[in-house]
Amino acid sequence: MQTLTSNKPLDSGYKTRSTNWTSVRLLNVYRLGLSTIFFGQSFISPSPLLNIVNLTLYSWTSFAFLILALVWIVASWTERRGFKRQVSLQIYSDTVLIILLMHACGGITSGLGMLLIISVAVTGLLTEQAMAVLFASLASLGLLTEHVYSVINIPGYTGTSTQVGILGASLIATAIVTHNLILRVRSSERLIQQRERDVALLSALNQEIIENLQAGVIVLNRSDQIRHINRAALDMLHIANKRSITMEKDCPKLLNALERWRPTADAESTSPAFEIGIDNIQVSFRQLESEGQPNTMIFLNDVSSIRDTMQQAKLASLGHLTASIAHEIRNPLGAISYAAELLNESDEFDDADQRMIEIINQHTLRINNIIEDILKISRSSPSVKEHINLRSWLPVFIDRFCQSGMADAETFILEIETTNPVLQFDSGHLSQILTNLCTNACVHGDDGKPITIRVFETEAYPLCIEIADQGPGMNSDILDQIFEPFYTTSHQGSGLGLYIVGQLCELNNAFISAKINENNGTSFILQMTSLATDLEQQPEQ
Repeated sequence: MQTLTSNKPLDSGYKTRSTNWTSVRLLNVYRLGLSTIFFGQSFISPSPLLNIVNLTLYSWTSFAFLILALVWIVASWTERRGFKRQVSLQIYSDTVLIILLMHACGGITSGLGMLLIISVAVTGLLTEQAMAVLFASLASLGLLTEHVYSVINIPGYTGTSTQVGILGASLIATAIVTHNLILRVRSSERLIQQRERDVALLSALNQEIIENLQAGVIVLNRSDQIRHINRAALDMLHIANKRSITMEKDCPKLLNALERWRPTADAESTSPAFEIGIDNIQVSFRQLESEGQPNTMIFLNDVSSIRDTMQQAKLASLGHLTASIAHEIRNPLGAISYAAELLNESDEFDDADQRMIEIINQHTLRINNIIEDILKISRSSPSVKEHINLRSWLPVFIDRFCQSGMADAETFILEIETTNPVLQFDSGHLSQILTNLCTNACVHGDDGKPITIRVFETEAYPLCIEIADQGPGMNSDILDQIFEPFYTTSHQGSGLGLYIVGQLCELNNAFISAKINENNGTSFILQMTSLATDLEQQPEQ
């Protein structure tokens, strides 16, 4: 997932909107409608809306108002440079024409002077406060001039200077209040834009953090459709293309776990969690509420790396212990063995004494084998996993095993029942595991009967390797104990061979199990939790 973040510096100061042509065009529409109404009243006598005293002045003024309204509309669409000049000329013309219309309708008492408040308010919205106050002052002077002229030249004029003063003061107050209001609005707008940039930045940071988490994160909507999945989750689920990913097709086990969790979730809380292990992945669920829409967050943690770390720590501790054992036991054990050999060369002992010497040699050898097996565990190097194609690897292993003299090539039956017998495993560990299991099959199986190595897949495990003999088999009661250290059914064994097999399997994220097969023999099954992918890039072993 890629996230885009902006490095553009944020504006620190307030900037006047000097090119707000949309507001100018809206003002022109208002002006055109108003002038059309005024011009239409000149053809109606008497006018139902206005008390027209001087029809000639009113008609020519309203006609000029209409023409100028059309001119300003055309100018706002064609001339894109002189914004302040256009606004200034429009407000000047509106002021003059409205005062003339007011005079033609009887002066200040007509009420048309209130239209100047709209013009002054628009000036405060579109320009600086000084210009708005200037226009308000000029409009007040125009009103005062018209009032003086009407008092001197119109008999019976009823307008008063108080009305003119109140209207003039209202114009100046409107200019100041409107501009302060727009300053606050723009400050709030700038703050909102700043918050939007902060939210976008936080969203980008959150996505970047989630994308780089070692834990897998999947977010589902209310229909269980994937809204977001990070790279770690794709790697854990072995999904190469996330464009066509669906829970039903790509994550059926995860979907089943989700359906089991749903009845236990509290819809009014986001805290309940449900954890389950799936193929070396620890899965937990969380319920989220976003804008009233329930969402589900799934966390995936790969416990195989933790298990490997614990295993390495355990082997390191065991290494220190075995070093002490080798030093403290091997020296006296060597002396005992050497003394027994010297006694065995003497002719002075009868058969009973010779039997005692033989017992000493046998148990000395057994103790030495136990020490050797423990040293193998402690000296195990960390697993170096590689892609192994069992179709070509297993025949080579069988040939090498037969060269040791334990069995003939005809003893083994190789069955590969899967089309993709490729796994990710340490080849040295796999060779040691199969050597141990095949040796057990040769020792405990019936002579002359074959040993079967079968490669297959199941619903639970994508790849399994079975080593089956046709010997007398084991008692089902001891199958769960044979992988414990120092447990053995033979007096010659150390009881560590199968334990070492289990430890090597854990190092490679695999499991080993045993069962009684259909031939009454014993089957050891090596089960892989994951399958190697990207076969085109995998070299055959």
